Amino acid sequence: MTLFGMREGVGILPANMGRLLLMRVVLILCQLLLVLVSLFYDGIELALPPLMTLITLYIAVNVASLFFLVRNRGVNERTYFCQLMLDVLFLTLLLYFSGGYTNPLISLYLLPLIIVSSTLAQRQAMGMAAVILVCYTLLVFFYRPLFVMAGTAGTSGFHMHLLGMWFSFVLSVGLIVFFVMRMSQSIRVRDLRLTEMREVAERDSHVLALGAMAAGAAHELGTPLATMAVVSHELECDYADNSEITAQTTLLKTELARCKQVLSQLSASAGQLRAEGGRSLAFDAYMREVSTQWQMMRPRAEMRLKQATDGVVPELVADITLTQALYNLLNNAADASSQAMMLAFGWDDECLWLEVGDQGPGFPQYILDHSGQPEISTKTTGSGLGLFLSHAVIDRLGGKLELSNPVDGGACARVTLPRHKE
Repeated sequence: MTLFGMREGVGILPANMGRLLLMRVVLILCQLLLVLVSLFYDGIELALPPLMTLITLYIAVNVASLFFLVRNRGVNERTYFCQLMLDVLFLTLLLYFSGGYTNPLISLYLLPLIIVSSTLAQRQAMGMAAVILVCYTLLVFFYRPLFVMAGTAGTSGFHMHLLGMWFSFVLSVGLIVFFVMRMSQSIRVRDLRLTEMREVAERDSHVLALGAMAAGAAHELGTPLATMAVVSHELECDYADNSEITAQTTLLKTELARCKQVLSQLSASAGQLRAEGGRSLAFDAYMREVSTQWQMMRPRAEMRLKQATDGVVPELVADITLTQALYNLLNNAADASSQAMMLAFGWDDECLWLEVGDQGPGFPQYILDHSGQPEISTKTTGSGLGLFLSHAVIDRLGGKLELSNPVDGGACARVTLPRHKE
């Protein structure tokens, strides 16, 4: 929603068209008032037949526009602009028969210009300003006199006054087009930023809710895991002479220990959203650590680690939430294809970057369009929260996550993080 109820790319709302019709009523009433004054004032001469014909036609156009508005419940921007141009045309004809630029109602030209500058694009506002200036200038030379001059005395001064009115009008047009358009553009930019801020706040509230749920789930799962660990230990003791059961209970205890470790990390970091809580590591050491830890969790997945940049290695704050976000990207790549995947990383003077690539079918288009939203997933058993949380974490750290499908096949997730200057 932007100024005066206009929506970008949708058209003009009925309220705007209603304001236009109201402006026409004001213009018609002003001309009728001028006609009424001319009937009682001897110094004003009007060509009443053509003037009343134009006013009647203008009223008919206004009524027809009202029916069009009621029927269509709004108009598009092009039709709206043409309606305003129609107002300028009628106003020019009415002024031609009522004194041209000597008519004090000449300032009514500013009304359609203000409306266009406030609600439509810069190109249309500039076009309207040019048309109005041309019409005003023509009315300086071509018009039917409104006032009857008793003599020539003071005529030169009066024409100088009218010339000053013309310059004043030109200045007013320039100021309106410049300042009103600038203000309208600022309002549109502000509305866009407010929309983005609302989206970020909504996403952050979603992340905080997930963090609270994760902390609660970690607390609740601690008891059953401890019970399972005790039972597995008892089974190991009861069947110590059975090598097959002992091997299975050993594997079970290992997996339980790993689950408890994950839950401990989850409990410790569920409410911690500051990167300052992480460790400072060399970027290459951090990437090797992430690769090694993830390979331990997914031993059957094949991954190649590639360092694409040489030289002095920058430091990185190894936040635990960033590590989990990278785990999510690696898990998605491993699930997409059974072939070897690539984890490449590097840096430049401005940022650190890493790319996770696989040889799978690639990202569907709706994933590329809505990757930052929750509940978007290509997996039949997935909820899409992994990719959503990865986006949220990387955005919070000032970075950017970009998804793409390379021309040679597969999928690629590129993460860029700001480099901390020494």
